[in-house]
Amino acid sequence: MEVNARGHMHFTRNEKIIVLIAAAIGWSHDAVGLTLLNFLAEPIMKEFGVSTLEVGFVFSAQYILCIFGAMLFGELGDRFGRKNALILSILWVVVFSVLSALAPNFWTLAALRLISGMGVTWGLAFTYISEVYSPKRRGLFGGIIHATFIFGFIISALSVSYIYPLYGWRACFLVTLYPIPFLILFARYLPESRIWEKHSAEEEVSKMKLKEILGNRYYLKLMILSTFLFWLAEFAYHAIVDWSPTFIIRQFNYPPEEASKLVMKISLVALIILPFVGLISDYIGRRLSFAVSALLGLLGCLMLGYFTLVDFNPSMAMLSLFIIPLGFGSHALFGVWSSELFPTKYRATATSVIFSVARGLSFGGFIVGYIATFAELIYGMLLGGIAFALMVILPWLLPETKGRELEDF
Repeated sequence: MEVNARGHMHFTRNEKIIVLIAAAIGWSHDAVGLTLLNFLAEPIMKEFGVSTLEVGFVFSAQYILCIFGAMLFGELGDRFGRKNALILSILWVVVFSVLSALAPNFWTLAALRLISGMGVTWGLAFTYISEVYSPKRRGLFGGIIHATFIFGFIISALSVSYIYPLYGWRACFLVTLYPIPFLILFARYLPESRIWEKHSAEEEVSKMKLKEILGNRYYLKLMILSTFLFWLAEFAYHAIVDWSPTFIIRQFNYPPEEASKLVMKISLVALIILPFVGLISDYIGRRLSFAVSALLGLLGCLMLGYFTLVDFNPSMAMLSLFIIPLGFGSHALFGVWSSELFPTKYRATATSVIFSVARGLSFGGFIVGYIATFAELIYGMLLGGIAFALMVILPWLLPETKGRELEDF
């Protein structure tokens, strides 16, 4: 650690790299555990004899316990440090994802996905990044970390494309073991947040961090507004992405492994746009960047609806699936924006709870699955367009935090 002339704490280059890797492993692994089911929906429905309604329920239900996991791991991160809480949350997901491969029936699988959802790494990872990296490039690195979710998505797609044809859907869940060697290294070399160490040394043990936030009218207002805004983004994501592989299989008659490869290519758009939106937000601000990204997502949804339902054009409909991910660039700002809104003493709790409530209660996958029981998938998926429209408007209700220093906040 280094200290500059103003007394601000800085991390060495190696420390920053280690924190970046830890955050990336945590978030990409979260993606693998949560998206495997999206790619495996068809074979799981066939094996257990269930419909899109039950699988849509699991799509959404596996996120519900994220809320309780956020309270648990966020509290651990604020009380006992970012490092140990992050390592424990990753290990939690490993254990219950591997157990999912052994599920004897559909509802056991659903229960294991629920429990796995409690392993919330997101808030801890982004709190770490926000406290380590300079505000001048915080948006960029936040975008890079959020983009690692796409790497996890790609790992899921690859496992279905290459493992599923040979060994079946159960073997795909075993890929969630890959963080284990990294966790051993993190236990030894991952540095604790210096900002957290400073504030925890100065602060006396207090009541639960979430209770403190709920008792503060200003921070409660920020929590409600940011949760609703991020909920819209999560609803759009799950309404469209959860069912994209199934939509491609049914609409374009692709086999599951080919649909997975196509979705993997589509996900590369988000891989590029997430760091770009994060970088742009360091110059033009969090609010404008969020709104512009959402506007592009809205355009993609309008194209998908038109070229699927009005003037059927498979090529243009497929192109729209590559445009919609531009709207998910707004996700790059979740972590840094929420981290900049709340003080150090409950930053991990606030950041974790905001995202987990937004994600856990999105119900996009469930609603689309329900609609698909009596109509085509596309009608439910296009509800994401309404969410994108609201995302263009609502960012302006939150404070602009670009450039905020966190050492003394």
